[in-house]
Amino acid sequence: MSRKPAHQQIDTLKTLRSVSFELFGRHGYDGVSIGDIASAAGLSKGALYWHFPGKDALYLDCLKRLHELFDSYVFGPMRQESDPVAGILLVFRGVESLTRDPRVEKGIAGYWLVSSNSMSGEIFEAQRAFEQSSRSTIEDTLRRAVDKSRFDLQGDLEAMSRAMIFLIEAAMLPLRNMSADEMRDLLGVLARTLFRAYAPGMMLPPI
Repeated sequence: MSRKPAHQQIDTLKTLRSVSFELFGRHGYDGVSIGDIASAAGLSKGALYWHFPGKDALYLDCLKRLHELFDSYVFGPMRQESDPVAGILLVFRGVESLTRDPRVEKGIAGYWLVSSNSMSGEIFEAQRAFEQSSRSTIEDTLRRAVDKSRFDLQGDLEAMSRAMIFLIEAAMLPLRNMSADEMRDLLGVLARTLFRAYAPGMMLPPI
């Protein structure tokens, strides 16, 4: 196979990554084949293998892009925020902003589907590292809020950090069936419930 001009290779790779991200997000690892991806991207399997050695490498690329989205909207801003209460609020605001990103508008629930044993250890390790980093960010933010007497978690810091991870994941599952405005309203209710329970009397700005 002759090598395409550089600009065509870039365009092909961009299309391939975009299509793959959407398909895995809708159907999960097991629900998508190399043939499905090649067909949706308008490529031959040979052209696909020119860019990626196989399905695992392509899925790992998509998974890392998903992690980058969460870091961009949620966890990165949380790490940079010096006020821990504002940092906690960024969980809800960040997720709300993420739901409006066109890259996730067709759903990304597929990345939470339990996969077959054929998935590589490298994929599992990448996901585990991201989960540990995300939870650590939330735990640190909550701990700083407790230390400054801004939040009273009544000994539930670890449980609350897990609950907030659960909340973030749960918010991603119905994206295809819920509008961004509906998601904003739901996240607002959850944020107000959290603050009323653990920071009573604190004025909460709108999400």
